[in-house]
Amino acid sequence: MTLGSSLVVSRSDLDHMEVRPSVLTDGSTPPTGSALLAIESFALSTHTVTTAASADSTGAWRHFPAPDGFGHIPTFGRARVARSGHPDLAEGLEVTGYLPMATHLLVTPERIDPRGFSDGAPHRRGSAAVHDRYLFRAVDPTSVASEDPGLEVALRPQFTMAFLIVAGLSARRMDEVAAVVVTSASCRTALGVAHLLGALDRPPAVIGVTRDDHVADTTSSGCYDRVLSYRDVASLPVGPTMVVDFSGDGAVAHDVHHHLGDSLLRSIVVGATHRNAAPVDTSALPGASRELFLAPEVAEDLRRRVDDTAIEAAFTDAWRSFLRRLHGWWEPREVVGPDAVVEAYLQAREGSVGVRELVVGSLR
Repeated sequence: MTLGSSLVVSRSDLDHMEVRPSVLTDGSTPPTGSALLAIESFALSTHTVTTAASADSTGAWRHFPAPDGFGHIPTFGRARVARSGHPDLAEGLEVTGYLPMATHLLVTPERIDPRGFSDGAPHRRGSAAVHDRYLFRAVDPTSVASEDPGLEVALRPQFTMAFLIVAGLSARRMDEVAAVVVTSASCRTALGVAHLLGALDRPPAVIGVTRDDHVADTTSSGCYDRVLSYRDVASLPVGPTMVVDFSGDGAVAHDVHHHLGDSLLRSIVVGATHRNAAPVDTSALPGASRELFLAPEVAEDLRRRVDDTAIEAAFTDAWRSFLRRLHGWWEPREVVGPDAVVEAYLQAREGSVGVRELVVGSLR
């Protein structure tokens, strides 16, 4: 018998978490065809919070079954194959992928190849490949390029999204774009976008907009040409501009669109970091219409234009460059045990985690 535990969150009150014990196997070896992953660490960030907030609409709750009224928040993490009941999966292998906040996860490995495997458990069927695929760290180029596994756990999903955003932007002509304005500029995905835009052959000016108390730290990252607070939006230069909006805040969109007017060429909505912002009608703003960023469509288009090997090489190079640029800037923090993990999760909910802080948790 293998005992484990997990943290579940109330689906009706995302501030309420509970520790639940679980029996994962009936014997010392997992059932034939399955494997037991020992979860070493997982990310705790704003991304974790937004995943929970949108889980009803995205279907994220179904990734890892939980008791009625509760859910496991899928979060990127690192695990080890502790025991294997599958003849093609060796014990001891270290993997990365989406995991619950738990000590263990029982998976049904399928589509095993030299790079990794997928979880074929019935509740995972229908999930996007990125959510049910586990990669072997020893051979995965992105993992190999990550000297610190904690940085990989904390940053990889957000940088992957940043890579897709910039791929989507640059798929269209950007010659006429003088500046790209990035809201919620202190979030990790936004920092990745700023870094990647600055690495283009003909980079536009990249201007970050964030809250007052984040301006100094965001500026010190070196990813932006200029960083403003939301109250200084009226000082944005008026010229051919794109906006990448991570805030999802209608009031911010109103101010930016009215200031830039017809010089606003594109306005792309990526996220909603301002979860508690009052609703504002954005249906008739000046300038370009707001468009929703759809990562699966951009990824599909990218794969039509570029082969997988070239995409992987470009991503790995960009990832290595991003880590190198911000080496020593991040402030990693590890939290261990249920109480510490819950506290860190609630801090992320409150928005009180520092710009530089990278929080990685473990229940082990």
